[in-house]
Amino acid sequence: MLKSRIHNLAAKNTNLVIYGVGQVINLVVPLLAVPHIVAVCGEAAYGKVGVALAISFFLIVIIDYGSDMIGVKEVAVNRDSHAKLSQIFATAYSARLLLLLGVLAMGFLVFGVLPAFSAERKLYLYASPILVAQAISPIWFLQGIERFRLITALTVISKAIYLFGVLYFVSGAGDYIYVNLWWGLGMFFPYLAGFLYCSKLFGFKFADVRRRDIADFLSDNFRFLLSQMFLSVKNYSPIIVITLLGGFAVGGQFKIIEQIILPFRSYLQMFFRYFYPKLCFEIFQDRAQGFRYWKQVSGFNLALVFVLVFGIFLFPSEILHFFKVSEQNTHALSDALRLGLLIPMLIACSYSLEQLMLSLGKKELYIRLTFVTVVLNLLLMTFLFWSFALNGLISSLIISEMILIVLIWLTLKNQFKPQAHS
Repeated sequence: MLKSRIHNLAAKNTNLVIYGVGQVINLVVPLLAVPHIVAVCGEAAYGKVGVALAISFFLIVIIDYGSDMIGVKEVAVNRDSHAKLSQIFATAYSARLLLLLGVLAMGFLVFGVLPAFSAERKLYLYASPILVAQAISPIWFLQGIERFRLITALTVISKAIYLFGVLYFVSGAGDYIYVNLWWGLGMFFPYLAGFLYCSKLFGFKFADVRRRDIADFLSDNFRFLLSQMFLSVKNYSPIIVITLLGGFAVGGQFKIIEQIILPFRSYLQMFFRYFYPKLCFEIFQDRAQGFRYWKQVSGFNLALVFVLVFGIFLFPSEILHFFKVSEQNTHALSDALRLGLLIPMLIACSYSLEQLMLSLGKKELYIRLTFVTVVLNLLLMTFLFWSFALNGLISSLIISEMILIVLIWLTLKNQFKPQAHS
């Protein structure tokens, strides 16, 4: 028994290290590409790239349709039932294909007709492989069955392709239109291999999928999709808002700051997704034990984020110089960057509470809270940007994140205490 427990613990620690290495690469590689893009194409062009990427990430949420959260939970809970896994896999991917076709049709229409987008038609068209790759992404399924070695392999290959493409094919001022193309190609090839691997390994059959199953999938997850879309608006709308109000040059400056902060958000998403299947399982088996597990994971994560944020706070100018920010903009952006470092700390808290809320099955309440905070965030962004420019927009993100934390905490605190003593 003791030998088995030691073996299981060692396996979990190995998985965590392997997954962690993959996520470090996932976060660092895009940062390495930024100085090259800014130096070759300029800050304004980088702002254009950021807008197109933000729109792509928003559309990805529609294609995912909750698989990255609800799907992971379903797979984790039913990991021992091959029949159930087959149904989840085939139904989800059938729905994702339909959603992809709808999103692409809508995108081609909008980007080809509206003047605001048609001027940069190639930029948005070349970002479409991101959407195709996400539709076949096996990451959510692999997270549910905890195949973290394979996730890491796919991640490393994806980012290696992206970095190679940017460094070797983005060589002139007008080549910014290819940046997101390489992001999408970097996703597509490894994700396709992972998708085929899962299909063959488990013997999943799409022929058994019924129209009713797809309809139920779309209906059951629709409200959760809305909440994720609102969250995406909160995450990806700042660069769009600041570009519309201040132009691509200001948008590019914000994108550089966002790119420094973004790895924290990406890390936090990946970190909690790693532990989310385990949290769901622990909560399902024993709620008190699940709470203890959640506290340990969240406390460690918050401490780590604080240490990393403090390091950036001490050297903002040096970091901005690394990203090829012009000398005349460095001082102003240093202050904005330091202010923005509050965001990762707050996100560490809000993501942790969101995971707990979802693991407790409070999906409907989570959706309502998300809606309220996102609407408030949009109003604050517009008002504060007009009044205080870039610092105002960053302040709006901080305020809305604090409000979300307070609302979730007030919702969960009454359940916390009784369960902790049970």
